[in-house]
Amino acid sequence: MPGSPKKRSTRTKTPNSPSKTKKKKVVNNETKKTTISSDNDNNNNNNNTGALFIVYMLIVLYALCYQFQSPIEPFLLEKLLNNTSSENEKASLSTTYANLKSFFSIIQGIGSLLFGAILDRFGVRTGLIINFLACASCYYTLSICDSVELLYLSKVPGLAMAGFLCAQTAVIKLTKPGTERLNALGRLTTSYTIGGTLGPFLGGKLGASGDYYVGARYATAGSLLAVALVFFLPATMDNNDDESKKSDAEKKKSDKNNNTSWFGKVSTILSMVWVFLFVKLATSISNSMARSSQPLILKSLGADESLMGTVMAIQFAFGGFACAFLLSPVTKLLGGHVSKVVRNCVLCMGFIYVIQTALYSETMDQFGLVAKDGLGRQRPFIAIAMVLALFQFSLGTSITENTSEIVPKEYQGTLMGMEHAIFALSYLIGPQVGIRTYSAYGITGLSLGCASVFGLVYFVLMVSKIPEATHGKKTTKKA
Repeated sequence: MPGSPKKRSTRTKTPNSPSKTKKKKVVNNETKKTTISSDNDNNNNNNNTGALFIVYMLIVLYALCYQFQSPIEPFLLEKLLNNTSSENEKASLSTTYANLKSFFSIIQGIGSLLFGAILDRFGVRTGLIINFLACASCYYTLSICDSVELLYLSKVPGLAMAGFLCAQTAVIKLTKPGTERLNALGRLTTSYTIGGTLGPFLGGKLGASGDYYVGARYATAGSLLAVALVFFLPATMDNNDDESKKSDAEKKKSDKNNNTSWFGKVSTILSMVWVFLFVKLATSISNSMARSSQPLILKSLGADESLMGTVMAIQFAFGGFACAFLLSPVTKLLGGHVSKVVRNCVLCMGFIYVIQTALYSETMDQFGLVAKDGLGRQRPFIAIAMVLALFQFSLGTSITENTSEIVPKEYQGTLMGMEHAIFALSYLIGPQVGIRTYSAYGITGLSLGCASVFGLVYFVLMVSKIPEATHGKKTTKKA
């Protein structure tokens, strides 16, 4: 009877075999779910790639239209003031130009704060449409401007001109934190640079003919074209794709964030990333001091409308090239971690301003290192402006990528609004201080003032703790 135990043994194992089969089926079902999820992610990535491309196109148009008039504005203002004969009248031109810049900065600062709340509530597509309609209104008014008062009035639609703010928020919604988002933000800056390069160049060429309004007419048409292009963005881009993956606790937290007041959001953001916002404010003030004075400096160095437009175009192009091809390498070279990148960028920019101070000082004039007039005196100034653009774009992009990862998704619009309001505030303070400093102390005094601001920022970074987010986890590092 030795065969019977074997049969019993076989019967005993038989009931277990269905359970093994079920386990295999479960595994297969899980594999199918994973495959379906992977396919959905691939489709989303394809959709996001198309949407990002449209966002890049929109920001090219936004920058192109905005920059059409920028190199011509001092000449238009001079024509409107009709002050070309005496030194007092030239001073009046400088003062009025600074006041005009500051007025526009006030308008944009208020508008950025409001626009951040609009983006959180109504989404990016709605924000972009409002933005480009405001742009068209601004440029149309500019195209029929025949007085200084009307020139001021043309700046009022700037309340709703927040194209780069909208585009940055769109990129944050369409990308994952980390390298993907950093590169996308870099490409966005490059897109702005393409428009910012072509705009001043073409605007300067058009304005050189003596017609200071043709650029504004082209800008009006370009803004209306951008409105039509916004409708090609997917209507679902403002939806939260991760909502279904959240736990009940996470959903409650998300709902709480959505229902938080604007002041509550601002308070939370400040508690998280105040150091980065301070760096943006201080360095933007210094950069606006230099940039707002730049057209007047170039004009005093003998630049005409065409050369001024070309210089601005080259400066934008160099910054865009840096964001497209040098952002990741420069970030690694400067330390990799955001704290080190920010600190080293600030240090480099401060040192460059010190060099500019020395080059244009009376002592250096005695040695003849810089020519007293013509291209020989213009070239060092232009070269330094381009190098500064490299670090300026790298600094701003690195900060935005990091803050967008630290701050909750429901606060992204408010965060971008605050960053752009800071930028606008800097252009409220910077032009007044910069142009007055330049008028009183020349290039040397202006450069020394900018270097001092960067020195202060570097000191704050050295004694402060820098919040840093990595793959969604917030950490804090000493600079």
